[in-house]
Amino acid sequence: MGKELGLMLDIFQPSVDLTKLPRKWKDDAQIFKNASSQKRFLTIGIPTVKREKDEYILNTVQSIVNCTTEKELAEIYIVVFLADFDAKWKEGIILQLHEKFEKIISLGTLHVIQARESFYPQLDNLTHTFEDPETKKKWRAKQNVDYAFLFLYSETLAQYYIQMEDDIYTIPGYLQAIKDYISKFKEHWVCLEFSELGFIGKLYHSYDINKLAKMVLLFYAQQPCDVTYLNFNTQMLQFKRHISRPTIFEHVGYHSSLPGKVQPLKDRFFQSYPKTLKGDNPPASVYTSMPFEGYFNPDNCYSRENGIFWSTRSGKANDWFTVAFSVPQMVNKIEIDTGMHIYPNDKIHHAKLEASLASQAKGPGKPECSSNKLLGYFDDGNIKVDNVQSITGHRRIHCLTIILTNKQETWVIVREIAVFVVHK
Repeated sequence: MGKELGLMLDIFQPSVDLTKLPRKWKDDAQIFKNASSQKRFLTIGIPTVKREKDEYILNTVQSIVNCTTEKELAEIYIVVFLADFDAKWKEGIILQLHEKFEKIISLGTLHVIQARESFYPQLDNLTHTFEDPETKKKWRAKQNVDYAFLFLYSETLAQYYIQMEDDIYTIPGYLQAIKDYISKFKEHWVCLEFSELGFIGKLYHSYDINKLAKMVLLFYAQQPCDVTYLNFNTQMLQFKRHISRPTIFEHVGYHSSLPGKVQPLKDRFFQSYPKTLKGDNPPASVYTSMPFEGYFNPDNCYSRENGIFWSTRSGKANDWFTVAFSVPQMVNKIEIDTGMHIYPNDKIHHAKLEASLASQAKGPGKPECSSNKLLGYFDDGNIKVDNVQSITGHRRIHCLTIILTNKQETWVIVREIAVFVVHK
């Protein structure tokens, strides 16, 4: 008993040598004990800590899940490291993760882990390469140890490991894009990058991340990991960066995990669903009966900026999608495209499009649209109405509403709604 107690005390003594851990330390780190350890293709590592303002971790995991097919979920692990010492915050995040992602927890796909505060080395009065305030030095040093802990936990789970942050989103087909980029390389490589930003989307062979952990820990007090990994790549004889373009992970967080810091970073090469129909799209509010998560909200497909709407369940009969104009419009033409080439079945299969020639506000939400005129039916996920004026009797349109006329087995992607108004 005395020997075992001594061993347990050794585990949690401050030390940067996290490679000398007992055989079952990973079991102790796991929060959900049914996590699978059967080797898969890819581990996605995500450290997260409590933020002063916005929390992003749930939307980040949801984005990954939304963009992963049922078959692909068996090829990946998502490892979320709750790297904050606030027990109440951790309890809240654990509860939300369990409620929202019970399915992938039961599949063993989602690992949620933690480390004790005594696990960390000295984080105060550090000598640092950068002339930063003490709080930033401590934040950076702890972040380095967070990364190393995550690497060491993940090293045996899959063939490859990719580093993520807790405030990103991805695109459908990201996993195939990773496989395709790997297959292009016949020569030696150490790190492939799927985002140009910081330490986001960096892919390693899992057999290398133990060495990367050691190097990060060696310089944990001197420099951030997004500097160390570049030096590591060079030491491993990769002398240039390999960045896949377009990139497949976008940074969306505005408030950093460092208190008081904002970082509105955007990846120049991120594939962000560009619009092709180029409608006039006068100001409007967009509403839907279909649930959605995070970054695939209904405004995206009507906005002239890049983006799409993507529901989080299959379409039901009488589901609706409404564009309510701020000011009634004389509309000349309407085009709506749904589905994507990567997910062609996530289109609208059976639906009609109606124009409302009257509306009445009912509080802050969706107005009551009335005097409806049928404009047409969707064909293969799309609809184009050129003769709007002749159908509406040259009257102004208050609302446009898509109504599903039958249920469908797939989710719904609305890629673009383009409204062309009459120009005098």
